[in-house]
Amino acid sequence: MKRPRYCFRKLHFLISWMFLIASISVPHLATAQAVPYAGTFPKSKEEVDKALKQMQAYAGQKLPVVDGFVAGDQPLSRYERAFYQFSIDLLPAASGATTVRVMAKITAWYADPDPWKSGYQILPSNGRLELDLLDRLREKFEGKANVSAARSEVQAPRPKLDLSTSLPGSSLPSSRRSAPASAGSFGTAPGGSGSDEVAAVRTKREAEEKRVQQLNADLQNLQEIQRNQAHPLNLVVVKKNGVPVLARPAAGSHPLFTAAANDEFEFLDAEGEWIHVQISGLSRGYIHRSSLDLPEFITARLKSPNGGTENEKVDAFRIEREETATFPGNWEMLRGKPVKIYTVQPVSQDLKETKASAKLNFAASIFQRFSADTAPSASGVEGVVVIFDSADGGIIGATRANIHQMASGSISRDNFWRQCYLEPPDAFQSPPRP
Repeated sequence: MKRPRYCFRKLHFLISWMFLIASISVPHLATAQAVPYAGTFPKSKEEVDKALKQMQAYAGQKLPVVDGFVAGDQPLSRYERAFYQFSIDLLPAASGATTVRVMAKITAWYADPDPWKSGYQILPSNGRLELDLLDRLREKFEGKANVSAARSEVQAPRPKLDLSTSLPGSSLPSSRRSAPASAGSFGTAPGGSGSDEVAAVRTKREAEEKRVQQLNADLQNLQEIQRNQAHPLNLVVVKKNGVPVLARPAAGSHPLFTAAANDEFEFLDAEGEWIHVQISGLSRGYIHRSSLDLPEFITARLKSPNGGTENEKVDAFRIEREETATFPGNWEMLRGKPVKIYTVQPVSQDLKETKASAKLNFAASIFQRFSADTAPSASGVEGVVVIFDSADGGIIGATRANIHQMASGSISRDNFWRQCYLEPPDAFQSPPRP
């Protein structure tokens, strides 16, 4: 019987291969870079900012489809629940004018046939959203007649990374093919062989330094992607070679096969000192607990007096990211206001542990912590948003005032949920009783 391996590469292994990956996959990274678009308007910064707020340019919006808005030729049929938000910079220009630089960040849920590979992804904008915003802003200031003529002023800079030197077989930049004019300053007569040699060495060094900087940027991008990917945390790891996987949870039971060190299996249940694991498909087996490294989540479940039942106190989610930004929606209570945003991911892939009540309980714990750390009259943010980054996820938003009322007990938990922003509502159908 063929022995499967469920090994995920560790970060240090990823880093050790990063330069090789960059050399063969650079075109994909280059298309994923955010490209800003810019236009200049004969208005003050305050006037432009006011117009953008009236246009709700700072609030994120849903996209009905991703096709037609995304750069590149990647297949888009598996992307759903697309969402975009602008990043806008207002820069001073000559004669009191203002330059508007805008980038669109598009995110969408990628539904992969392999559930472990599914997740939210950032897609590169093809410029349609940015140009449309600049056109609407120009139309607001100048009228429709001048928009088409002014489109030529909008410039799309090159991507932030020039990765041409990383492509196999590509030529080096022009600085390698021609010596700098200042090469003679090294003390060798211009036109002499010494001058040419110094110029060649200097050019080669500059090209190599540029290449190293580009590869370092690629490495940081890949590390960021690796950090943002949702990895299952219910995997157990085999400690050493030759560990038997048995058909039954008993010593001397028939061995199905022997596992190797670092093989990973999905945890199903525990029976005494035996761990029930999924092998592949409907195949199951048992491994002695002493032969496995268990993740913290599973260890906590096994230590629990309830054995991980519905009354289990272990959180079913974990906070992946925390940031302060403008409310990403059109809810009147928080529209255009600064909020604290928590992006959370499920610890387990078991939908029973991430159902509606588990989401509400976890969101409530975040709201309680926010209330404890923030005074009711504190300034800065006007509310809290919890984004559940999963296939059956959703968004919960609440104002600062309502959070403090819920935490103090002045309103019941049920009334609190009725006053919250729930998107989509059916993801939170079973609010817990107070």
